[in-house]
Amino acid sequence: MTTPSQPSMPCYAVILSSSVMLENMTYRIMIDKLIDLAKEQAGFIAAECSLGETDLLLTYWQDRDTAEHWLNNTILRRTLSLAEQFWFDSYHLRLVEVVESHSFQQTNLPDHSSRFPRIQTARGVLKILDESEVDLLKAYVIEEKEFLAPWEPLRTDAYYSTALCKLRIREMRRDFLEDQGVAFCFLSSDERRMLGYANYSNLVRGVSQSCHLGYSLRESEQGKGLMHEFLSAGNEYLRKECRIDRIQANYMPRNARSAAVLEKLNFVKEGYAKHYLKINGQWEDHVLTALVMR
Repeated sequence: MTTPSQPSMPCYAVILSSSVMLENMTYRIMIDKLIDLAKEQAGFIAAECSLGETDLLLTYWQDRDTAEHWLNNTILRRTLSLAEQFWFDSYHLRLVEVVESHSFQQTNLPDHSSRFPRIQTARGVLKILDESEVDLLKAYVIEEKEFLAPWEPLRTDAYYSTALCKLRIREMRRDFLEDQGVAFCFLSSDERRMLGYANYSNLVRGVSQSCHLGYSLRESEQGKGLMHEFLSAGNEYLRKECRIDRIQANYMPRNARSAAVLEKLNFVKEGYAKHYLKINGQWEDHVLTALVMR
């Protein structure tokens, strides 16, 4: 998301507000493409996007002419027509004049000050990536493509693109803010290389206070105890900060390394699920385990 930095007044804004009946990855890619298209237009100042019960996409323009040009942009109109068929229940497109603006920027913050967690361990850092760190995620998925393929769903070529990596990071941050999940990326101590990934997903509150855990680690980092180090820190964060005290993790019976990691972390076997997940194009059985910290 790009936010305005005190443009000269008055300026103009085009507001797209929508109610979505189907939200999927393609829809979010479409929103990103609209923002990229707006940035290419003359007079563009900035864009803001918020996806919720009502989705908002705001673009800011230097003058009325450039705002109207965007409002009537052929590709924008075609995209909205497509959205009427596949995603939108309803939408409104408005041109408004911005006559006054007030802003606030926090100063003198300590290093790494953020609402997003950053956890230092003995040999690395757990954090939720920022979009500026997209190259770390992209390098990880590309470089470990062959190694991770037997343990993951089939991936399309788009999965390894910068655009989809950015979208994944936005999803990580959104899920954290909406209390849906915590996706930790394991970085080297200098934060220049991504070593692994742990996704605490499907956070369930109320009488459950539980989640599911999925994880991966670079082939070159296997056998060093790093996964135990990283997941120990991640599990503790979930317990203390998120008040999640039941973490469920499942693995394929032939994945001995994953079984050993979970056992060392005190996960207990609770069951066996036939044809549980479609991994690398095949339905695979999984051993079901859980770490209960109550």
